[in-house]
Amino acid sequence: MHIDLSDVSILVIDDNSHMRSLFRAILNGFGARKIFEAGDGSDGLAVVVDRKPDVVICDWVMAPLSGGEFLSILRGDSDEFVATTPVIMVSADARKPVILRALELGIHEFLAKPVSPAMLYQRLYRVLTEHRPFVRKGSYFGPVPRSSMPPPAAAAPSGPAQQDMVFL
Repeated sequence: MHIDLSDVSILVIDDNSHMRSLFRAILNGFGARKIFEAGDGSDGLAVVVDRKPDVVICDWVMAPLSGGEFLSILRGDSDEFVATTPVIMVSADARKPVILRALELGIHEFLAKPVSPAMLYQRLYRVLTEHRPFVRKGSYFGPVPRSSMPPPAAAAPSGPAQQDMVFL
């Protein structure tokens, strides 16, 4: 399993500058060259709207705007491309209620801290190669849960693809 990340733009949102540096170093090691950073959810929203990254890696616990609040605003954006941006949520709090809440808010993947480069790569690979349409059902707006999807095709598409939108 290998993907070329040299043309993939990635936004890292974390209020801890050391974590942002760690993510940047790991992503550079994977070959990523288009890496943006934001120190909180509010700044992250501005970067998503301005730069339209292919993937967002976002911390759950931040102030003044948390990862959950960031995701709620992101999924409600009127720009379809912005609203469907793939998000990998990262948190040291990997209890089931936290993960379920993040899923309800529309994340694509969850990654527990401390971050393993291998697990980050696996999450990036899935986000960039699995075509997961978006659904709106009640207050939920996000990717179709992986458990509802058919098995992956033999060949994965190359590069990030815009998400389909499905309304239930």
